Amino acid sequence: MQVRLASSQRTTSHRPPRHEGRVEVSFDKGATWGTICSTRWSLREGNVVCKQLGLGYASMARPSTVHGNSRANRWALVGTLCRGTESKLSECQRELTYPTVCNAANRNVSTVACVARSADLELGLADIEISAYLADVPMTQLTCAMEENCVSRDAYVIRRTNPRAVRKLLRFSVKASNVGNADVSPYANYRDWEWHQCHQHYHSMNVFATFDVLNRRYQKVAQGHKASFCLMDTECNVGVQPRHTCGNFTQGITPGCADVYSHVLDCQWVDVTTVPINRPYILRVALNPEFMLGEMSFENNGAECDLHYTGDNLTTRVTNCRRKPLFA
Repeated sequence: MQVRLASSQRTTSHRPPRHEGRVEVSFDKGATWGTICSTRWSLREGNVVCKQLGLGYASMARPSTVHGNSRANRWALVGTLCRGTESKLSECQRELTYPTVCNAANRNVSTVACVARSADLELGLADIEISAYLADVPMTQLTCAMEENCVSRDAYVIRRTNPRAVRKLLRFSVKASNVGNADVSPYANYRDWEWHQCHQHYHSMNVFATFDVLNRRYQKVAQGHKASFCLMDTECNVGVQPRHTCGNFTQGITPGCADVYSHVLDCQWVDVTTVPINRPYILRVALNPEFMLGEMSFENNGAECDLHYTGDNLTTRVTNCRRKPLFA
């Protein structure tokens, strides 16, 4: 399978063409070309395209009509599903059934933008294990957290009749290191960042990390949704100067630096109040789970840890954290 980028947009003489366009594939050595339709065309697929073309990494990958539509550029491939580690598009999987989004009403084609340099987030495993503990916290101390939906749904019902009720929170720190060669930058324009009065800073991303507790059948029993984040250089390697703060305009993570969210901060937990005790569980943590930020790899974005949940603050513990890719 041959791959190329094409575009219906004109480029001006004073602006060199970017490595961006609709993705086209050929199965007959370039005699004919067609586009791609997929349910989940993301930066994972984009990374494979850019890698195959020798153009680095994907900074954008989405269905679009900006570089042409499916009427003028018919689909030749549907249902592409990549992990991001493949060296070429033909090595990717296919969706098990025909994608319902690839219908007559859909004019989108899969597009990609490639860049030579990219960020790469890496989740710190030891930080989770070392910092994890169970805490009893009254809801009177969770006002800001409840505004961001950081407690279980039943808490909002209980608060109506018992506002001083106590929640059991599994707290832990998360360290997101940038081991790439470009800044981690919020995907949203700074004009769209939200000011959070409770926390007194701007949140530049809606979902930067997610925390879940699963049973051994990988069924979710508790969710600690990290509603929003500000991104900053909390700590840096020797010789690297921090450049990003939580202010407006200045958020991000410099290569060689990390953003550390301490266990003492709001929403750095999973609410396990209603989780049955004395059973084996898995704590799953993921960075950039929706693939909204371009990265060199998504293999180092996730972790799974053994959770020994007894309901007791002294005996509940998190152990054996191991790296897990976001791809399932």
